[in-house]
Amino acid sequence: MNSKRQSDKLGIVTTWAAESGIVFIAVLVLIVILALVGTIAVITTNTDIKISGNYKASVKALYAAQAGIEEARARLRGSSSSANYAGDPDTDFDEDWSAYILTSNTWQISDDPNYNANYKNYIPQYSPVNHTNTSVVANSLQTGISYWVKIRHKREYDAEQAGHTTTSTHYYDDDGSTVTHTSSTPGNIVYYGYYNPSTPTTAIQFTTTGTTVYKPVEIITVYGISGNSSKIIEIEVIHYPGPPILAPLYSMGDVSLNGASSTIDGTDNCGENAALPPIYILSPSTLTESPSPTYGGNPPTPQIGSTYIDIMEYINALKSGATITITDDQNGATYGNASDFVTCYSDTSNPPNVQGLKLQNVTGYGTLLVKGDLTLGGGFTWYGLILSSGTLVLNGGGSGINITGAAMSVETITINGDLNIKYDSCMIDNSLNNQSLNVIRWKEVY
Repeated sequence: MNSKRQSDKLGIVTTWAAESGIVFIAVLVLIVILALVGTIAVITTNTDIKISGNYKASVKALYAAQAGIEEARARLRGSSSSANYAGDPDTDFDEDWSAYILTSNTWQISDDPNYNANYKNYIPQYSPVNHTNTSVVANSLQTGISYWVKIRHKREYDAEQAGHTTTSTHYYDDDGSTVTHTSSTPGNIVYYGYYNPSTPTTAIQFTTTGTTVYKPVEIITVYGISGNSSKIIEIEVIHYPGPPILAPLYSMGDVSLNGASSTIDGTDNCGENAALPPIYILSPSTLTESPSPTYGGNPPTPQIGSTYIDIMEYINALKSGATITITDDQNGATYGNASDFVTCYSDTSNPPNVQGLKLQNVTGYGTLLVKGDLTLGGGFTWYGLILSSGTLVLNGGGSGINITGAAMSVETITINGDLNIKYDSCMIDNSLNNQSLNVIRWKEVY
């Protein structure tokens, strides 16, 4: 009996010992699994944090690049007479011009992978003003945002890289050469404006070996930076050319000329563009002369044709850049000056003015946009562009009326008394200088 009981007890002990070993192994396995789960959770959390941080940095870099684009667009408006101007200071446009806008003076040439020593590579300063500075200095108007910008004129090589060929044209080639260009010989500047004589009211990209008042297409490349992240955006922008000018006086309605003391000349007063006829009237409207005034231009006689210009469309497009709003008649006012062209806008229906807007003894520089009828009295002098969506009456008694640029009207034009209108493409160009640049191509490079 004792022997049997001892044997039974020994079996229990042996079984328990075996089971306790299995439990120990199971516990170890469980600990390892929990450790792995914890490690994976930590790694996943850290990875998520890094991904989230990288995403935030990437978004900040994108926003920085967009801020750089807006600064570049703003600083390409106007002319070199402006301290903040960052465009080409050469009035004839230098093919090799380029400029940088920097938010940090630690920028180095090596930061630009496409740096080209053949270009001017200006870093224009606004205080003190130096549009041709080449020393590295922070010249951005922004603070607290990290980016740098490169601006240059579009060249024929750039268009060819985008697919331009003689059979698939991206621009009107008027420079007499159809050779393929290279990065070291990029060809002529590509401009934007009304240049193709077969489509005189359609703005296009074009090249020329002659002079032009139209401005180049600009290529803006921006590097936005946030931490170790960066975004590169490249855009092409154009200077808004305004309406096509067919004559210094354009009317979609009848034109009535009363008095021989008027002079209307389509010869370009600044000598940049070809001469235009003195008056262009949209058919079937008519011209009445009593008697005939003095005309000049090419041809030196008024023309009646079918070329339609949507003046109201241009008024709506240009009014967003208005710097002065005229709400009632003016006598003796002055708008802008020879170095500061402005955009004036008047809506004669707000506040209501059933007789339209009347201006006399007024001197102005820039663009005058009138939604409604416009009457100009004696002593009126304007340098630039005048657009009226209604009738245009020019009563040049007393000191007369002088317009150097062009005037356009949707409805009838009536001229009484002393009038002197001279086409001037430079004054028209100056009047449009402060308009926003339009984006025609946008590309996220990286």
